[in-house]
Amino acid sequence: MKHYRSQRGFMLIEVIFAVMLVALGLFVLIEGLSRCLAAARSVQNYSRVEMLLANKGYEFRVEQAQDYEDKDGRFDDFPGYSWQRTLESTDEEDLWKQTITVYWYERNKLTSDSVVEYRYLPEKRK
Repeated sequence: MKHYRSQRGFMLIEVIFAVMLVALGLFVLIEGLSRCLAAARSVQNYSRVEMLLANKGYEFRVEQAQDYEDKDGRFDDFPGYSWQRTLESTDEEDLWKQTITVYWYERNKLTSDSVVEYRYLPEKRK
């Protein structure tokens, strides 16, 4: 006499295993999406910072060409971003190293990016 198993449904262990696989897949998808969003936010911050650095560089070369002081400040249009400009003397006469740095917080960590330019400033004294 043969015993046949009823084929009407799944066993409890099969259901638990399927639910675990679905949960694991959802966790992996959510984690991947979270990382993609963080990377997109980071790229957006860096592209904004590059624009801000270019604008500040232009401002100090053209609009405030005679401004020779170290300065810092905030961007009115971009809250959360601040800047600092320093001028350092070099070994060459009248050649100054200008460093403009933009600061912002990303993932609760202070982050910065800088641009360095060398400027000929014969009126500035060491």
